[in-house]
Amino acid sequence: MLLRSPWQEFLIGVGMLTIDFLGRKLQNPLMLTEGPLSGNERLITEAAGAGVGLIFTKGIRLKAISSPVPYMSIHRGSLMNADWSCIGIEEWAGIIGRLGDSVPLVVSIAKNYVDPGTAVDMAETLVRAGARIISFVDYDPHQLIETVKMARPRIKVPLMVKLPPFLPRLEENLKALTSAGIDAIAAMDSIGPGLSINTIDASPSLGSLDGSGYLSGKYILPFTLKYIYDISGFVDVPVVGVGGVCDTDSAIQMIMAGATGVGMVTSPLVSGLKKYRTISDGLTAFLKDRNFDYVDEIRGLTRKITTKRKISEKYKALIDDKTCINCGACGKICYSRAVMAEEEYHRVDRLLCTGCGLCSGVCPENAVRYC
Repeated sequence: MLLRSPWQEFLIGVGMLTIDFLGRKLQNPLMLTEGPLSGNERLITEAAGAGVGLIFTKGIRLKAISSPVPYMSIHRGSLMNADWSCIGIEEWAGIIGRLGDSVPLVVSIAKNYVDPGTAVDMAETLVRAGARIISFVDYDPHQLIETVKMARPRIKVPLMVKLPPFLPRLEENLKALTSAGIDAIAAMDSIGPGLSINTIDASPSLGSLDGSGYLSGKYILPFTLKYIYDISGFVDVPVVGVGGVCDTDSAIQMIMAGATGVGMVTSPLVSGLKKYRTISDGLTAFLKDRNFDYVDEIRGLTRKITTKRKISEKYKALIDDKTCINCGACGKICYSRAVMAEEEYHRVDRLLCTGCGLCSGVCPENAVRYC
C-alpha cells in the first residue's frame, strides 16, 4: 500500500474542510462571530492566523462607546456578558480598508442601535471602505426585514442578518427576509437577559445598570441546534450556526443540524484561539474515520435521518453484550431498576424498562440501542 507523507495527509485534511460561502472559498467552516475577540484590527489579525475560516467584526456602532465594568463573567463553563463596547464606525472604516482581502471578513453592523435608514447608510460607508460582506444584527425581525429591503437596491455585496433567539413566526419572517434579498443567515445571539449573583456580597456579577447580561456558551447548544435545524429547513441560503459550540462533537452536531458555517465566541474567548485548530483537526479525523470526502457531506444529515427513522412508544433498551464493558453506569442511573448486572456484561429486563433513554446517555461505549 502506498503511504502518504504527513504533508500529503495535511493537504487532504485541508481540502476536506473547504467550503464555499457567499463567493469566497474558506479553508474550513469554523468562524469567529461578533464579540470581544474581533473588536479591533490587532484582534482580527491574531484570529486570522489561528486557523479561523471566517471572521465577523464586532457589531459596529456610529460612535465609540465603552461598557460598564465588569462586563463579562464566566458562569459555570458558559459566559454572561453585557458588552456593548465599540471603537466607532470611522475607525472601523480605516481598519477595513487596511485589511482589504487579506482576511476573510464579514462586517457586522449593530442595527439594533439605529433606524433602518441609518443602518443602510453605515453599510454604504463600510462597503466604500472595502467591506465584502455586510451583516445586520437586531432583535426586532421587522426592523431587520425593513433594513434588508432598503439595503438590497443600494448595497451590491452579499447581505446577511443575525437572528435573535426564538424568533416568533419563524417561517413567515424567514420568507420575508429571503424575499427582501438576504444572502445568508446567522443564528443565534446570546439568550437573555439573565442574572448571575455573587453569593459573597449578594451583588450582581456584571456592571450593567441592573447587573443583567446575556448567556452564551455550551449550555445553549440544544436550543441553537433546534433553531438551525428549523431555519435550514425553511430557507435555501447558507446558515451560520452560532451558540454553544465548544468542541469537535458540538461543531459536528451543528453541521449535521444544517449549518454551513459554525460560529464560536465564548469557547475561544475562555480557552484561547487554539480551539479553532483543535476542532479543525477533530473534524478532519471524524470525516476520515467515517469515509467522508468533504465536510459538506454531513451538512443537514440529521434531517435526512429524521425523515427515515421509525419511532415507537413501545421500544425498549437493548445492551449489546459484545460492546458492553460492564462498567455499571447504566445500572446506577436506571430508575426503573431494569438494568441487571451479569458476570461479563449488563442486560435489560424489558418488562421493567420504560425506554426513557437515560442509560444510553451515560454509556461510554455507545452499547445501548432501542428496539
